[in-house]
Amino acid sequence: MKLFSISKAVHVPKFKPADHFSNIIEVDAPKNMVYSLSQQHNMKCTPAVKRGDRVLVNQVIGIGENNSVVPVYSSVSGTVKQLTTKVDLMGNKVEVILVENDGLYEKETRDAFDYASLSFSDLKDRIKDLGLIETQNLSNRKRGMQLSFKENVRNILINAQESGLYGQVDSYLYENEKEDFLRGIELLKALYPAADITVLSTSDADSVIGFTEMLKSTGVKLISKIPTQFYHDMNLASRDVYADFAMKDTMVIDAFLLPAVARGVLDNRLTHYQLLLINGGAVETPGIYKVLSGTTLDLVMEKAGVKNPFRIVAGNILSGDAVFAVDAPINRGIREILFLNENEVSKEEEMNCIKCGRCADVCPVGLRPYELYSFVTNREFDEFFKNRGGMCVECGRCSYVCPSKLHLLQSFKTAKKVKR
Repeated sequence: MKLFSISKAVHVPKFKPADHFSNIIEVDAPKNMVYSLSQQHNMKCTPAVKRGDRVLVNQVIGIGENNSVVPVYSSVSGTVKQLTTKVDLMGNKVEVILVENDGLYEKETRDAFDYASLSFSDLKDRIKDLGLIETQNLSNRKRGMQLSFKENVRNILINAQESGLYGQVDSYLYENEKEDFLRGIELLKALYPAADITVLSTSDADSVIGFTEMLKSTGVKLISKIPTQFYHDMNLASRDVYADFAMKDTMVIDAFLLPAVARGVLDNRLTHYQLLLINGGAVETPGIYKVLSGTTLDLVMEKAGVKNPFRIVAGNILSGDAVFAVDAPINRGIREILFLNENEVSKEEEMNCIKCGRCADVCPVGLRPYELYSFVTNREFDEFFKNRGGMCVECGRCSYVCPSKLHLLQSFKTAKKVKR
């Protein structure tokens, strides 16, 4: 298996048709659980437990240092074996808590509440305490933070535009999370009775049919667009659907988190699992895997029959990140991991930029990626940000269309990390 540096990307010869998976494959929780205290993009928590402590399911083991950072919960009961540092999936050193799973799954009782009796501020705190990660606000660099619920909105966009290169992630919403998804819609209607609610889905036939059938008696509109990582940024999705780029009147909710919000607010239940699309040529049993928080990637690989992957990508090909370590816990917010064989990856090396301008033509926010790339390679990071490099929404289009196979997106991600 050949992994690659953070400045490098994966180029593929061509796209493959999307596959839909309806069955959920469960991964048994391991004996040794690993919980990262670092949220995405360096949003950290401090340990709330020490070595030797017994922990329960639902117990807070990591507390956010920033008011916007969500807590980390234990998904099993057991004993804290160690607080240490470990390399995460992306190659960053992070603090982790190692818990030995006793297999009993004893739970810490959570205080019940009636959301209708809470002030909006208290309700936002309750939603933050669900431990759900916002992943849609790439341009404002807010991944790793709490969900953005607003008090007064005219429009609510439920964004289900999460499409992988080798499969569709959204199918599990209408195949396996239908009941709680619909309960989430009813919750939004109760909280925002005057708001216009729309679901944004991918445009392939299975998704359109699946969402249409699920939403037929809800009064919620469905808008379908060609699958693209472009809509993974909430500002751009808001602009295209409601012509509200500044999001003054619009709230965008991650459709994949809506069922967990419903369970948390209506039932006071935490969601300790992730649903991951595992796919690619090196996977013997591709599909959607249910993985308990704290599970390391190597166990999922074993369950899926992954053999000799040439490249591993967390996310999709356009904007996913290189995986550096497979014995690391799976970051919250990741919904797809691709295990690619050698035939799926282009062997072409980077060549000099030919100033063709294709990258600028496809940029959804009007940047000139070829210029930004020059600034990064020359380590002129101040110039990178002066030329609006921080506005990059990490859609990956520029890297995909580049005839010189430049690793544009990964270089921009590197620049942003240097700035932070």
